[in-house]
Amino acid sequence: MTDFQFSKAYPSKYLRCPDLNGKECTLTIKSWRYCDNKDTGDDGRPMKGVVLLFKETDKEYVSGVTVFKQIQSVLGYDPNTWLDKKITFYPTTCRFGKDPKHPCIRVKV
Repeated sequence: MTDFQFSKAYPSKYLRCPDLNGKECTLTIKSWRYCDNKDTGDDGRPMKGVVLLFKETDKEYVSGVTVFKQIQSVLGYDPNTWLDKKITFYPTTCRFGKDPKHPCIRVKV
C-alpha cells in the first residue's frame, strides 16, 4: 500500500496544515512578497498578508497576522532580515469562523 500524500490528492501551490503530515517542518526563508491579485484561496477570494518562499520547497506560505507576529518575535520586525533564516512550522488547530478546531499552521517561538 502507498502512503497517502494530501498534496498529491489535493494539489496547491501553498503550504497547508495537512502538508505537514502531523510533524514539525523547518524551512529556510528564500524571499518574501506581499499578497497580490494572483493569491486566492480555494474559494476564489483574494488572500491578504505576506507570502513566504523557501529554499527547500516550491510551496509558498501565506502568513496571516498571527504567524507574521510569531515570526517577528523570533526573527525581528523587518522581513528583509528574515532571508536565509530558518523557521519551524508545526500543525495545530485554531478558531476559524464558526469552526473552533480548524487545522492551521503556527511557528515555533
